[in-house]
Amino acid sequence: MNFNSIKEILLFGPPEAAAAPQTATTAQTGSIWGLLFPLLLMFGLMYFLIIMPQKKQEKKHKEMISKLKKDDKILTQSGIIGKIVNINNDFIRIRTADRTELDITKNSVVAVLSKSNKEDNKENSKK
Repeated sequence: MNFNSIKEILLFGPPEAAAAPQTATTAQTGSIWGLLFPLLLMFGLMYFLIIMPQKKQEKKHKEMISKLKKDDKILTQSGIIGKIVNINNDFIRIRTADRTELDITKNSVVAVLSKSNKEDNKENSKK
């Protein structure tokens, strides 16, 4: 066997395959639901496993941001811990441990570490 015959076998297959009669393939006609059902099922699973929990988490985050008050201790996305000094429409001014004041966006707040002392005193007086 030389190089050309090996190349022909690799490209076109063995010689017996070329001599085999070609049969026409017919397309199967089936219901459109056979195609749509798996797609709809995948979309439904994706909605319940990905989109719905993400919306719930986003709602919790917005609620947390709306409840922020002066003197709350917060954690930012970048890991900065500080106490809220002032709250504007879109920005919050925080004071860090070394008395440095930073302006951050409200969306960068990840967690409230402790509530303000005024709020704690109100809760303790109710009990």
